[in-house]
Amino acid sequence: MMNLEVQMTLDDAVAEVLGLLTGLDLTYEAEFDRYRAITRQLNRALRANALEQEWGYYASELEIGTAVQGDRALLLPNSVRPRIINDDAVRFKQNGRTVKWAYFLPRESLSKYEGRRGLWCAITRQLLEFSRPFSLAEQGLTIFVPAMREPRMFRLPPSGEEVPTMIRNQFIDFDYPDLIICRAAYYYAQTDPVMQPRTQTLETNYKDLMYQVMNRDEQNTDMPYSNQFILPIEAGLVPDYSDHWHPHADM
Repeated sequence: MMNLEVQMTLDDAVAEVLGLLTGLDLTYEAEFDRYRAITRQLNRALRANALEQEWGYYASELEIGTAVQGDRALLLPNSVRPRIINDDAVRFKQNGRTVKWAYFLPRESLSKYEGRRGLWCAITRQLLEFSRPFSLAEQGLTIFVPAMREPRMFRLPPSGEEVPTMIRNQFIDFDYPDLIICRAAYYYAQTDPVMQPRTQTLETNYKDLMYQVMNRDEQNTDMPYSNQFILPIEAGLVPDYSDHWHPHADM
């Protein structure tokens, strides 16, 4: 199978940014200011890109503890940004296998599900609260929360020190690095009075590419099952299949 992933190192990315800004094949020593300034904008572009439509590329899961009978709430670390889109759910695992799901609800709706045998949850700031206390059947299960990880950025040593080859050869943490490079060039142009006249053109270039990437993902990826919230009156009209293994929110 053909690998469509494109990889670019930090050295490649800095050269590409300089090419976009100047039209010349320029190189800069990694210990000097220009190289560091462009690296800073590449890091900024990575962070900004991670917020575009909650890129699934940066999705991960975090183990937050073990279910204890009678408990109903858990605290999440301040560094965690939960991922609550599409069909995301809190997962309960046993020996590495998911055996139960708890779907997310709006926090103001959680109290309406207290009388049901199923398990739902809601997040308020860093508090993960469930619709009912954990039962004996859930005792000992490991709890995982879907989370958004931060992109791996480029960490340079203090100014004046030699930049290790390992850092210079680090790949951009995105499967289509041209988007990061275009965005970094746009950001850098805003900081340089000489290049500011090109800012609007650079912004157009990166946004055109961003929409192309988004369109590629939307056109070539199956839409996930939509996690629909059910009003209590609707929930009372169907049998309670909350113990059914299949992870649908309307069961």
